[in-house]
Amino acid sequence: MAAQRVLVVEDTDLLRRMYHDRLLQDGFQVFDAADGIAGLSVLRDQPVDLILLDLIMPRMGGLEVLEAVKADPRTHDIPVVILTNLGEESTIEQAVSLGATDYLIKNQSRPADVSDKVRLTLDALGTTCAQNDEFHVFIKPDVGDVQCVIDSAGLKRKLWCPACENELSLRLVPQVDHPGHFDACFVCESCGREYAGLR
Repeated sequence: MAAQRVLVVEDTDLLRRMYHDRLLQDGFQVFDAADGIAGLSVLRDQPVDLILLDLIMPRMGGLEVLEAVKADPRTHDIPVVILTNLGEESTIEQAVSLGATDYLIKNQSRPADVSDKVRLTLDALGTTCAQNDEFHVFIKPDVGDVQCVIDSAGLKRKLWCPACENELSLRLVPQVDHPGHFDACFVCESCGREYAGLR
């Protein structure tokens, strides 16, 4: 089974290294970012299963990052655990209202506690994910046979919806009588239109 992937977005070098080392020791694959802009850059290049997100950072703060993550259909469902300090209760409430899954008080949490929270969060969400009856996958243009698939499906504007100009995902629906096989079509996450079924 592949290691679950965690992105740690924390501007304090010592804390970031401590969380990184403990998560790595506990079997996770770990990506690091020292501020919000760097964190969003990692998300563009790497699929992750959970984000540990500091609130107070230079260049782009945690709440801005959280808003960007939840506004993007490619990252909307990634659970976000907020890393915060005492005295930031109102900010925690705001983060939860924006879609954060949980939070940790940094000066009350050892690296082992952080790793435990990551494991519990992923385990709790894993059962929900396994029951999905379909999957939405975003694919990169100009990689592998993507252009051939686009041509085969007759998409005029590559991976963008011609109706509302949002990015298309590939919807995969498991075939009940053939485990491991899927029926697929491109779908717009914004307007819900489907384009060209594949099999």
